[in-house]
Amino acid sequence: MKTLASIILAAGKGTRMKSEKSKVSFSLAGKSLVQRVVETSLKSNCNKIVVIVGYKKEEVISCIPPHESLEFCEQKEQLGTGHAVKVAEESFKNCDGEVFILCGDVPLLKAETLEKTLDSHRKNKAYCTVLTMILDDPGRYGRMVRDNNNNICKIVEYKDASDEQRLIKEINSGIYCFDIKALFAALKKVDNKNEQNEYYLTDVLEILYKENKRIDAIVLEDVSEAAGINSQEQLAELEDELYKRVNKYWLNNGVVIEKPNTVIISEDAIIENDVTIQAGSVIRGKSEIKKNSVVGINTCIDNSIIGNDCVLKGHNVLINSKLEPNAIMDWQEMLIND
Repeated sequence: MKTLASIILAAGKGTRMKSEKSKVSFSLAGKSLVQRVVETSLKSNCNKIVVIVGYKKEEVISCIPPHESLEFCEQKEQLGTGHAVKVAEESFKNCDGEVFILCGDVPLLKAETLEKTLDSHRKNKAYCTVLTMILDDPGRYGRMVRDNNNNICKIVEYKDASDEQRLIKEINSGIYCFDIKALFAALKKVDNKNEQNEYYLTDVLEILYKENKRIDAIVLEDVSEAAGINSQEQLAELEDELYKRVNKYWLNNGVVIEKPNTVIISEDAIIENDVTIQAGSVIRGKSEIKKNSVVGINTCIDNSIIGNDCVLKGHNVLINSKLEPNAIMDWQEMLIND
């Protein structure tokens, strides 16, 4: 069966979150982190999505809406990323095609980036295409090691890297596109002879290189797409980044937003041009706002429809409601339907 799949790594606890919850179940702008990665896979036309669960597995499963393309595999022991991917091998025994490897705590990756990666992967007949980043301060990320012809020959984890390798500024994002059969064949050759005594997924690249199988790299232009979450502070920072993206989109599509840094708009909302949204307003869920309407200061709209030419004077609340065209809501007026 020809397959375009994704394997989403979501088995870890995330101790730096200082919480008993699974890290990937934390909410960012109303959706769990892992749900966002699943949705990105679906937008990229993946017809098979395997989520690797472990810590608090039921909690993780419950925070992802069901879908016919979705299945779960359990990593019972935390033995590294290579081991986590290998857990899914049985699910791919009759599959031929490509698989993305994604991280459940990286919520801002765009479907367009995956589509670009897949196009390049297929065009160049690569066995692996890895997304990389070039950072002035590469920190403790894995380093991309290239040969004398500038081809990627391996990824070295920071703890295993030499002083010379740690000077490399091109780092691994943890996002890959693999040929399915080549991936699982190479995983059989991965061992745990490293500083962490873990089975590294990154070792697959050196195995493919030694087998003369092509490895490509695409450098991410927007590093926030590969930003993972390891703390509550980082969660808040990425949520801000998401809202900035959404507001920027509407600002470039005919919507007036006063004080954009004070306005929160769901990415599922639909707003027509010539709408004005005043400071402090919050638009949640699948709300719709039609042409020429004005959303007054500090207004909350949740899963509601605002008709054409409406005026909400301010401090209004609409929940699960519909406002007919040309309607006017006075100060602090509310419309709530349970």
